[in-house]
Amino acid sequence: MAEQNGSKRALPVRKRIVFAAILAVALVAGGAWYMTGLGKQSTEDAFVDGRMYPISSRVPGYVTEVLVQDNQRVRAGEVLVRLDPTDYEVALAQARAELASAQAQLAAGQLNVPLEISQTSSRVSSLRAQIAGTNRQLAELAKAREAARQALLEAQAVLDKAKLDSMRYESLLASQVVSQSSLDDARTSVVTNQARVAAAQARLEAVDDQEATLRESRKRLEAEMELAGTGRDVADIRAREAEARAAQVTLAEAKLRQAELNLAYVQIKSPADGYVTRKAVEPGRMISAGQSLLTIVPLGQGDIWVTANFKETQLTHMQPGQRAWISVDTYPGAKIPCRVESIMAGTGSVFSLFPPENATGNYVKVVQRVPVKLAIDFAMAGELPQLRMGMSVIATILTKAE
Repeated sequence: MAEQNGSKRALPVRKRIVFAAILAVALVAGGAWYMTGLGKQSTEDAFVDGRMYPISSRVPGYVTEVLVQDNQRVRAGEVLVRLDPTDYEVALAQARAELASAQAQLAAGQLNVPLEISQTSSRVSSLRAQIAGTNRQLAELAKAREAARQALLEAQAVLDKAKLDSMRYESLLASQVVSQSSLDDARTSVVTNQARVAAAQARLEAVDDQEATLRESRKRLEAEMELAGTGRDVADIRAREAEARAAQVTLAEAKLRQAELNLAYVQIKSPADGYVTRKAVEPGRMISAGQSLLTIVPLGQGDIWVTANFKETQLTHMQPGQRAWISVDTYPGAKIPCRVESIMAGTGSVFSLFPPENATGNYVKVVQRVPVKLAIDFAMAGELPQLRMGMSVIATILTKAE
């Protein structure tokens, strides 16, 4: 009976020891898990991302050759698709002919324009100088005419006095007051002064005739200058026509350049090294400018990265430059070093096609996710397995939380 009581008391003691051991192990495991996860943030919502080059045609045309297949590796500058070049070769020939014609017209129009402008300007300047000289001569003749008129008036006055003296001497001679010689002198004076009056009259008429001649000459010079001015207008019109021809040459050169580019565009080339995906073109199709034909996906260094969507509660101590690593589902056991390159300016839902409208209806708080771009550290990674777009990864960032 005593032995049974002793065994009953020993059983609870063993249970307590086992329970205490299990609790200690759980505490140690939980502490280890906590210490291991301290300063790290991980997410399974992460994928391999990268650049994609959509290939489209810059000109419409008929597809004659497709030189690549789906998933084929291509090099930068390699021809992917060829279009029928016939229409563009014809357009190029036509553009060259139009340029040659425009250049010939420009050369023909510019040949005499500078000479005509120079000769016209010289002629106008010469006529203007002649008119100015004629005006100076007319001014001098006006002075000479006034002097001749004054001389005529003076000679007429002297003649009138001589006639009066002659008449007076004739009446006095009858009374024997003066001698015959005095009368003869008076008559001689009349004849002399008549000659002087005639000479003065002739000088005045000569000045008038010369003045009339100069005025006619000035009218003729003015008419010639007006005609020369018309010639300058014609030369200016021809100069403007030459400028228009030069503009036509420039336009023809631009058309030729565009025709050359269009002919070059019939060969659609790869912009980068990569793999052909989403091929949607075959020989015999008519394509339009801008139509999507295929996509080139480069998978080289710097062309791929990881987009990890962390919860907003995980971003407290996260910042660019922090170290990270990824585990790729396709390659179990591979641990690829990365670094945080950037954190998106908003949550993924904000930039979705239909952003949330939290201002309407009932509101339920949902933890949002923010895309974080992780750049693969190729310098530390060594030889990497081939990563492809969209592969699922587990991303871990060392946030070093304080």
